[in-house]
Formats: sequence, C-alpha cells, structure tokens
Amino acid sequence: MTKTWKMMAAAVPFVFAVACTDAAKAPAEAAMTAAGAAVDSLKGDATRFAPSAVKAVEASYATAKDLIAKQDYKGALAIAGDIPAKAKEALAQAAAAKDALVKAWADAGGSIPKMLEAAKSRLDILAQAKKLPAGMDKAALAKAQGGLASLQSGWTAASEQYKAGDWSGAIAKAKDLKAQGMDLLKSIGLQ
Repeated sequence: MTKTWKMMAAAVPFVFAVACTDAAKAPAEAAMTAAGAAVDSLKGDATRFAPSAVKAVEASYATAKDLIAKQDYKGALAIAGDIPAKAKEALAQAAAAKDALVKAWADAGGSIPKMLEAAKSRLDILAQAKKLPAGMDKAALAKAQGGLASLQSGWTAASEQYKAGDWSGAIAKAKDLKAQGMDLLKSIGLQ
C-alpha cells in the first residue's frame, strides 16, 4: 500500500498543475503569435503613410503582452484577437494614403514638363526673332528666360524631393511651380 500512496502523492502536484492551468492560456498564446505577425507586417509604407493607425495597433499589442505577463489570458485573448484585423485596416489606410499622394503628384506635376518644354521652345523662337511681338521688349524676354531657368531648377528640386520621399513637400512645390509656369506662359503669349 505504501507504494500506491507514494504514486498518488507524486501524482497530486501534477494533477494540481494541470487543474490550475488557465484554459485560455493556449488560445491567448496562439492569438499573440498571430498578433505579432500582424504587427511585423506593418513595417515600411504603413508606418510612413498611416502612422497613427500603426501606433494604435502597436499599443494594443503592448497591452496584450502586458496582460500575458500578468497571466490575464482572457484579457490578452480579447485584445490580441482584434490585432490582425486592426493591422489589416492600417495597411488599407496606408495604401489609400499612398495612392492619394501619387495621384496628387501626377495632378500637380504631370503637366509641368510639357509646360517647360513649350515655354523653352517659345523663348528660343523669341530670342532668335529679329523683331519681338508687341508688348515684349528685350528686358521682358530676359525676365521670361530667367523665369524659365528658375522653373526648371525648381522642377528638378521638386522631383528630387519626391524621389527622396518628401511627397507632401514635393506636391506643394509642384503646385507653386505650376502656377508660376502658367504666369510665364501668359507673359510670352502662349496663354
């Protein structure tokens, strides 16, 4: 009988350990694994184009990690279960914001190269003309040529700014350049 009692005494801690294990632990850990993968997917464009959404997802993940550390598996499961959907929303927001910026760049700067080409062609013709049209003298021609040079360097700078990732700044600069280009075209009789 003592052998039976010894086996039962050895089994009691194991039984208590199994009985005391929270049933929500395994699902919470699985949800945390999925949540961790979702948070990792938010690197790159999402951080750049939807930073507030990414911060909210990261904050939820940090809260869930804290709850796991405190062994509040039900609470962690509730929070971690929502993280993949929130990450997907953040990615969608980032994609929409990026698409809007690409479209804004195309709208703001798409016509500038053609505008610069037309102005250059017209100014080249005027520079070679023996007689300038009415309302234009050599000083106005020189001013227009200087304006064209300024627009060309501005366009180069805006393009570099866009390539470097400062899309909002490049779009604002392109809008200003477009307005200046329209004024230049009017001054040389193309509008």
